[in-house]
Amino acid sequence: MIVFQVISSFDLGGAERVAINITKSPNPNFKYHLFEVVKGHSDFSTSLKKEFKENGIPYHCSPFKNKKIAICFFWIWFIWYYIKYSPNIIHAHTETPDLSLWIFRKIAWLCFWISPSYIRTIHNTKLWNEWEKIGNIVEKYYIKHQSNIAISTSTRDCYTRCYGGEQPPIIYNGIDEIPQKKFQVIKPTQINILFAGRFEYQKGVDQMIAVVSALKDDSRFYFHVVGSGSMEPKVITAFKGLTNVTVYQKEFGLAQYIGSFDYLFMPSNHEGLALMPIEASLAYTPTIINNCPGLKDTLPEDWPLCVNNNSKEEFIRLISSLPESINYTELANKAHNFAQAHFTLKKMQQKYEYKYLQKNE
Repeated sequence: MIVFQVISSFDLGGAERVAINITKSPNPNFKYHLFEVVKGHSDFSTSLKKEFKENGIPYHCSPFKNKKIAICFFWIWFIWYYIKYSPNIIHAHTETPDLSLWIFRKIAWLCFWISPSYIRTIHNTKLWNEWEKIGNIVEKYYIKHQSNIAISTSTRDCYTRCYGGEQPPIIYNGIDEIPQKKFQVIKPTQINILFAGRFEYQKGVDQMIAVVSALKDDSRFYFHVVGSGSMEPKVITAFKGLTNVTVYQKEFGLAQYIGSFDYLFMPSNHEGLALMPIEASLAYTPTIINNCPGLKDTLPEDWPLCVNNNSKEEFIRLISSLPESINYTELANKAHNFAQAHFTLKKMQQKYEYKYLQKNE
């Protein structure tokens, strides 16, 4: 069976990593191809393509750097790969591929009488922030054709409330434990706290800035902030002159260093099912979270490093009380055991491949 995985870009995010992990399945009955809609052009995408080559994963780069142009004209170059390989399933991840493949479906049927079979993973609790009206039209198609799969209870419930239809099945994101390496700039005499993600509203960048700034004179803590995005100038300006924080560009393979940090800090406003806290748990690094859908699903129900309503004051109070307020080893083991029990890569791959077979019947 041939399956096309279509992602936004080879500039990696969590949803893209899920697609890549599916393609690494050892099942010889499935042949995978990876496609991007918008051309990735960073050092990060270069490293990712190297990973594809090392794992023998066929990948196909977009010719378009502009997002809107890429969406509108994706079908022009994608149709030739469709004709060449005749995929049994096309699997979309996030709204950019969702819309691009919806357009492809309309044009392919009108011009070539092609009717591809789609699987579509819902990766977030909030969709179509940029194109709400278009999104409402596109969602009717995916609901009608029973293409949807949710990555958590939160994404399923939020999706059903917004768009109706039958509740989609759930397949939890899965990852493998990654051998850990030492992050070279760890501060050995301080508590090292990592924030890693896109510098966007969704990731709670304002909360992160407030916490780091409030604790600037507390020498117990050192913050490592990794990412890029539209709020990057705000981050750089806010931290100018501070001695308790270092800002890094995207770090390829950050998961292999996450065990070097004492805590991961995730003040996200919303998530689908975040991979980063799962990676942290598997590396015995506890995560400090906002109690929001898609984050709380990744950790045990009674997780103590959690605040409600993304309260900056509560985050500052919680972090200031570390490490005296918790048994660190016990908490790290608890998170690790929970992640192992719920989020294995093999289980995710097998469940998706079963859905591909069902869809292809």
